[in-house]
Amino acid sequence: MTSAQSHSTSTLVLGAGYAGLTAAALLANEGHEVTVLESHDTLGGCASFYRVGKCTYDVGATTVSGVVDSQPAGRVFRHLGIVPEFIKQDPGMVIRMGERDVLRHAGVDAWIDEAERHFPGGRQGAFWQELYRLEQRVWSLVQGLTHFPPANASDVLRLAKPSLLASAPLSLGLIRPMDVLMERYGVHGNSDFRRFINEQLLISTQNTSSAAPYLTGAMGLTYPSETYYPVGGMVRPALMLMRHATSKGAQVKFRRRVTAITRQAGSWLVSCDNGETYRADRVVSSIPIWNMASLTDERVRSHFERLSHRFDFGWGAITLYIGIKGVPRLPSQYVQLHLNEPIPFVHSGSVFMTFSHPDDRQKAPEGMTTLTVSTHAMAEDWKGLSPEEYARRKSIVTEAIVNLIRRRMHELDGMEFEHIDAGTPQTWVSYTQRHDGFVGGIPHDVRRPLFMLPPNQTPFTGLYMIGDSAFPGQGMPAVMLGAWNTVARIFDA
Repeated sequence: MTSAQSHSTSTLVLGAGYAGLTAAALLANEGHEVTVLESHDTLGGCASFYRVGKCTYDVGATTVSGVVDSQPAGRVFRHLGIVPEFIKQDPGMVIRMGERDVLRHAGVDAWIDEAERHFPGGRQGAFWQELYRLEQRVWSLVQGLTHFPPANASDVLRLAKPSLLASAPLSLGLIRPMDVLMERYGVHGNSDFRRFINEQLLISTQNTSSAAPYLTGAMGLTYPSETYYPVGGMVRPALMLMRHATSKGAQVKFRRRVTAITRQAGSWLVSCDNGETYRADRVVSSIPIWNMASLTDERVRSHFERLSHRFDFGWGAITLYIGIKGVPRLPSQYVQLHLNEPIPFVHSGSVFMTFSHPDDRQKAPEGMTTLTVSTHAMAEDWKGLSPEEYARRKSIVTEAIVNLIRRRMHELDGMEFEHIDAGTPQTWVSYTQRHDGFVGGIPHDVRRPLFMLPPNQTPFTGLYMIGDSAFPGQGMPAVMLGAWNTVARIFDA
């Protein structure tokens, strides 16, 4: 530290979401000097929370997956000795389509039986067996794939290992859409099944079967087999990561919104809106690429401007937070509710609901339930509006979604909604500063395969990218994997 407003550190991590906290915990665990800067007044990023009275609401991400030992989150927790409290969901999700419920059983055979019953025709069993086979191969492959996509010649040489070359045919699944597999197994002709698949893919890959690569689509379609409910909400495992990092010497500073990132005299200078500056040997940023373009200068800015133009679309979200007086009986805490008719300003055919667990007193007091509802939105619907028009649109979509839930979720009959709040893409801009309120990362698309996503190592010495707009993309397991890989690169440097 050189003055009251100027600080120095070895590694500066930008953002205290799952990506940033994972990177900070892993680095601090090995004795690295780490400082984390977070613009908000609390942790979690897109998996944060807020409280109303004695109720806690997950604001965005609500599902936990990838926690078995062979998967990214599980590997991080095991490596750090962290043991979050999870409740496995079986079924992992309930999909309410019209008057029927499709149960995403955790067991493969039970799920295939369910799929064949609801969606007859074609080779459903073989289709799902192929997806699960692909999922297992990918999880096995990524364990040692820390330097992908390659950023230099050394990374290319790493990919020449016989074990990796043997997996090269998997790459076809990154440039061919899910439709290819659906046609191969004769399941593409069932319109109900196509709708089911598309709504499942939207919440996992941010795309539909005509564009979502079948390899990442397989990961998205099979994750309900390993879906977990985090006791206390999504913030609890993140809090454990932060506490581990700080116990190893890391500093985490809130209410530090980054205003500039510049390269000066062989190190990085990061300025904050409170007047503080931080000098660091390296910067690990979970700030989305679209924001990075406005925070950097010269060659660095040009780099992120090119990335922003290449990946020029992201989904926004409409979210509702409802406090329910009562405790519904549900087979899973996660319910995807298909729409019978379109809702204004909603750009998908379903809403995704997360109910607090009946035994989770950290999220709701006895006799109460908290409900987080989310669905896809377009940023353009919410930009440049007058306060009156913004309020009108927010009221329309809130009322429509609440009425939908009231009509279709009979488990809530007779229960009072004591609290109703709503968020739009502009809410995400206000609280997280994310460009246009983009959440969910870059949609998976065969036109821009996964290996074309922004790599974790940038062309600039000491600047690394993690989070949902860098490889390998969105979702808790993916951003934790990206952080793990980035730390591996730092250790190798």
